[in-house]
Amino acid sequence: MGLRRGVLWGGAIAAAVCVLGGLGVRSVDARDRTGFSAAQQQTAAAPTLKVYSRETFVDVTVTDAQGRPVHGLTRDDFTVLEDGAKMEPDSFAEYRSDAPVPEAAAKEKLPANTFSNVDPTHSDGPINILLLDSSNTPVMNQHIVQTQMLDFVNRMRPGTRAAVVRMTYHLSILQGITTDRDLIRAAIASDKITPGDFALEDALQDPSHNDDPPSPVPDASDVHKLRADDGGRVDYDHAIARGEYTEVAMKQLARFLQGMPGRKNLIWFTGFALGVDLASETDLLARAHVTIYPIDPRDPFVKSRFRGAERVAMGDMAAQTGGAFFNTTGVAAVVEHILDSASDYYTLTYVPTEKAVTSGQFRNITVKVNRPGVHLTYRPGYYATDPTKSLSGMKLIPQATTMQAAMERGGLEPTQILFHVKVDPGATDSAISAGNRAEPKGMKPPFRHLAVTYTIDIGSMAFDRGGEGRYRADFEFGVMVYDADGKLVNTASKQVRPVLAAAAYQSMLKNGAVAHEEVDVPAHGDYWLRIGVHDLASDKVGALEVPTSDIADAAAVAGAPKR
Repeated sequence: MGLRRGVLWGGAIAAAVCVLGGLGVRSVDARDRTGFSAAQQQTAAAPTLKVYSRETFVDVTVTDAQGRPVHGLTRDDFTVLEDGAKMEPDSFAEYRSDAPVPEAAAKEKLPANTFSNVDPTHSDGPINILLLDSSNTPVMNQHIVQTQMLDFVNRMRPGTRAAVVRMTYHLSILQGITTDRDLIRAAIASDKITPGDFALEDALQDPSHNDDPPSPVPDASDVHKLRADDGGRVDYDHAIARGEYTEVAMKQLARFLQGMPGRKNLIWFTGFALGVDLASETDLLARAHVTIYPIDPRDPFVKSRFRGAERVAMGDMAAQTGGAFFNTTGVAAVVEHILDSASDYYTLTYVPTEKAVTSGQFRNITVKVNRPGVHLTYRPGYYATDPTKSLSGMKLIPQATTMQAAMERGGLEPTQILFHVKVDPGATDSAISAGNRAEPKGMKPPFRHLAVTYTIDIGSMAFDRGGEGRYRADFEFGVMVYDADGKLVNTASKQVRPVLAAAAYQSMLKNGAVAHEEVDVPAHGDYWLRIGVHDLASDKVGALEVPTSDIADAAAVAGAPKR
């Protein structure tokens, strides 16, 4: 159906975390215009065979004794082992920083009122995500990062693809993926740094603890004791909240980056949050082909009670994705080193030959090269997970589901599931369309009826193949309407459980699955549609955002003068 793997990044976005209500998915009957017949939506209790393969990506950096990249190796020079068993690579590629920078493919010209979360930007070379962590980093160090990063961008190699993302209690995109250094510089300079609550950080840097040996990450009783000893200055609940926000943000980043081709380098400027457990998020990032490079910009010579434990935790997290941890105030030089070293690498992919793997089991990866005196850097393994199992686990209470997080106004636009939507404007009416769940205060007549037609790439969705040869899935799609202030004013959604014959399944793999939705917006004013698709079996999601000002009326689409 012409969907190419990629991502559509928005411009500068600032959105507060909003724990949304459920989409209110409904059972689907023959009256729903989903593109699936009533027979296709039947369910049956039959043995199923999971239709998925655990394709594994391994990025390998090869350097000589002087730390210089080793070029020109071939597939036959590499040996890949998983838990000691030799794997046969399905694909092999070398990426070089000295290779000519290819021109980005022309963006697909979509028909009027058609929108997509697909972008055909070229996939050669890594994408560098500069994550400015305002939640876990003291203000003084945030200023250091900002100043040095502006200096680094002036020296950045032409053609380097980068994006700038900020993390507070939510994620916001300051600049989408671009090779334009002026845009990257402007995004970094625009980051507003304001004093936050770093009482816990200050307490842990008490000089009286400078000679203490590194201690493990504290539990609740440790921090409560600090809080009592410090006369109440340390706000344990606030520290835990910061940790939870960090975990959720990393999970959202992984979902956002997973649909993008090639290697992604996550360069994370952070003071780290006390007690953050990112084990599952790190594995999710690794499976999204993301290499983590945490940079602690705090003075490495200033000791604190838990700094040693933080360094170990960040180092372990980086190593699990093939990255490295840096503790330095020389941020610009470190980033330059990361981009240089991370731009020369080899990528191998394989499907494990061992089919019976226990979910949650750690699979060790070993890579060897038949060249003496070389040094290899790669991720040491991964946790075997069934993609049809939910990737839940966020600790925020109330807990936002994957779909709820994806449907936040102005949030990241995840690309795990790719799709196009065509939005056809209809009549203006004083009545709300059936199935819409409007907020009375935000939805005042007259209403503009919109018909939304989805074309969904089902290749990344989890279909089960039953014993009778039919393919089953379970997914939801929906539209949320926001006003100019970011308030939710209307919602429309559906859930479908298609049961497809083999021929129908193959046809949808090629052409996409078609689904329909009708949603209303107020006829006057500026509004935004947040449109999403969520595979309930694998918990994968895709979303995009469309301002109603981009939706032309029927007369304009037909070429007639707009009245």
